[in-house]
Amino acid sequence: MKIFWSILIGMVIMGCAVSYSFRGGTVPGETFTVKTFELGNNLTLVNPSLPIILQEALQQKFINESNLKYTDRNADVNFIGTINSYTITPVQGTGDATVSLNRLTITLEVLYTNQKDDKAPAEGKIIKVSSYDDFAATDDFSSKESELAESISEKLVSLVYNQVLVNW
Repeated sequence: MKIFWSILIGMVIMGCAVSYSFRGGTVPGETFTVKTFELGNNLTLVNPSLPIILQEALQQKFINESNLKYTDRNADVNFIGTINSYTITPVQGTGDATVSLNRLTITLEVLYTNQKDDKAPAEGKIIKVSSYDDFAATDDFSSKESELAESISEKLVSLVYNQVLVNW
């Protein structure tokens, strides 16, 4: 009888396996490849390297943290985006009407399409995300701009990634 129960418990444990992934998201089904197109920029004030930074960050996020592989050809998942806003605003003033902190805010709009997902609309899904970083008003913006752009880009890409995987 002990052997019977041991075998039964072993079968139950084997049949009820739970899988965890510490890499990030897993894209189900027959979705294997991803492609990011050059991100558009219709603004007059913007870091000229920002579209490239965002494109590469988005591409790397999906390659490193999902089961997708990058391709230059027809991909299962495509991202096309536009930088809609790149603004610097004062956020904290002092008692003598001077500003002590400024905020760089970047807004990104991405059209996401998944060719292999029958439930997804054929025209794709538009994802709008916005993020910011603050910097001291006494700092020279041109010397901080690249660092701020990298930091904000990481946040924007994480927001896009999370919105896409929530729907899978």
